[in-house]
Amino acid sequence: MFKVPNPYDDLVKKTTSEMLTAENWELIMEVCDRVGSDNEKARQCMEVVSERLLHRNSNVVLYTLTLVQSLLENCGQNVKQEVASRAFTTTLTRILNDKTVHDKVKSRILGCIQQWAFDFRQDPTLSLMEETYTKLRAQRFTFPSPQKPEKIPKQSDIERQKEEDDLQLALAISLSSVNDQGSRANYQTPAAIRSEITRKQTVAAASGAHSAGTSSSAAGGVARRTTRASG
Repeated sequence: MFKVPNPYDDLVKKTTSEMLTAENWELIMEVCDRVGSDNEKARQCMEVVSERLLHRNSNVVLYTLTLVQSLLENCGQNVKQEVASRAFTTTLTRILNDKTVHDKVKSRILGCIQQWAFDFRQDPTLSLMEETYTKLRAQRFTFPSPQKPEKIPKQSDIERQKEEDDLQLALAISLSSVNDQGSRANYQTPAAIRSEITRKQTVAAASGAHSAGTSSSAAGGVARRTTRASG
């Protein structure tokens, strides 16, 4: 029987690739943006996520858990329903009972279950996560000491970091110009560079808004989101 391709297959695999040396937050946020608050998209994405959790490479599993936490932070109730589902909690329990899985992975999963059980405790539709937590405790699994939840950056944090990176690059170029020419004729202060970056971003945003407005008028006044393609 022909299997319909999952639209999140390539993106999730790329986001949790064993070739990565650290979390790729730009890709993680791209996944979150594509899923949004759509129920079907959440289901499709979590289907691939569950497969990645069963990967034999520990880093893949750890990156996947970070992606799950980011989806929970950014995509709302539909993802929570998927995470607290029978299928997903069964997958987590299966991994914990696999003797070939690295202890670091198991510890991370136990920490996630503990945190999610706490986060979901006020919503009876998500009670299966707390039930899973309780069963694992009864089976003598050792949960890590409660810690402050990992800060998951949102899109605004990534954009702010990119702006700072642009500033540092422009400043380095400006200083290099001073060194090459032996004068301060072309030197710009950090404040001047930041002001120029802000000015360009404002102009770009205004231009984008004007273009979007023109497109909306041409389409009979129906506004469409044009900043990122939907999954």
